[in-house]
Amino acid sequence: PRSRELRSSNFYTLIPSSISKMTDQKDDAISRAAGGRDWTDVNHAERKKRDRVLSDGVVLKLMKRSDWEGFKRLSSNLGLLLLTACTIHHLNVFPFLSDVSQWDQLTPEKLLKFIPLYLFYGFQMQCLAFAGGHELHHGNAFKTKWMSTLATFCVGTAFFEVLPHERIMHKQHHMYTLDINRDPELTSFYSRDELENLKFKSVPQSRFDYLNAFINVLSYFQHRACRLFSSCLGTVTDYTGLGWSMQSPKQGEIDAAVVRDLQFWSLLQLSVYIVIFCTLGNSVEGVKSLVFWWIAPCILGYGPINFFRNAEHANCDLTPNQLLNTRTVESNRILRWLLWETNFHAEHHAYPMVPFFNLPVLHELLKDHIKHKECKTFVSQNWQMVKSDGWIDKQSS
Repeated sequence: PRSRELRSSNFYTLIPSSISKMTDQKDDAISRAAGGRDWTDVNHAERKKRDRVLSDGVVLKLMKRSDWEGFKRLSSNLGLLLLTACTIHHLNVFPFLSDVSQWDQLTPEKLLKFIPLYLFYGFQMQCLAFAGGHELHHGNAFKTKWMSTLATFCVGTAFFEVLPHERIMHKQHHMYTLDINRDPELTSFYSRDELENLKFKSVPQSRFDYLNAFINVLSYFQHRACRLFSSCLGTVTDYTGLGWSMQSPKQGEIDAAVVRDLQFWSLLQLSVYIVIFCTLGNSVEGVKSLVFWWIAPCILGYGPINFFRNAEHANCDLTPNQLLNTRTVESNRILRWLLWETNFHAEHHAYPMVPFFNLPVLHELLKDHIKHKECKTFVSQNWQMVKSDGWIDKQSS
């Protein structure tokens, strides 16, 4: 069968001529204001012929970052996390869970309160790791550089994300979204046969694989551990943490300064873990506390967070046009707050230098241009994957 490259020979085609007529008078101003945050395969002038439909004056206003907005979102998310932890502590479950001989004292009523609360606790951790970390490694969460650097390191370390590594991979993903040779979100976990399937829709291969993404949470932790250790050795890997699956760039072509930066922050992150376990984990009770309050919920949180990140490019067009190859879900205010507005994903891909708090505004300006916005909720989006004759069935048919 033909390779997917052949049927995508128009991969870098342009979209409607009305867009190509947009003025490019402020391209230099956009580039200067972005300061390296405009992750794109071509320059802004070329993007305006393709998927950047807004005037540069509007974009410049939306690009402005705010320390206050970053602080509000991060501190409020951490505040809810602390409140949830206090509520769990008030249930007084930990002393019994940590001692098998006392499990009979865990009443059904107490467990019915504890289990969903504990999963929500882990979900919040992953919201901070995935969504908060996403805005941080983009450089959009804070205006002041030292605040951004400090928050990026602390959030990544606290929730087991190697954000300097994520920055390298995610920039590649932005530049080559849905490119089966260069997008690490595809090449890291799909086989070549799966990628070259003419019906590939960037969804799990079966309903079992779909469910497994919520159950096999240890694999996510394993890959993050591999990324951390390989990064400490100064080796850049794909998302598996074990190898390099992209055909371009080659592993050895990553800038040496980027690799040194990755290695420095990874070694520092590993050092923090060593200090924590040498001080707080030097006893059986200490290890139990670290596992219960930190490690276990963070790992369990990989399950629920996947419900909100598993279809960002599912069943989308094979094109570099970010208004066509990425999904947007309107969702509700509570989830948008927890997810740092990352539900507005097509908007973010079109203008990655616009900070999270302006994505709702960007959505209003772009919604008529975004193709894949038919799913208004994440429940609807997941249902489109698993239902009979849904995206999974169409991909495997």
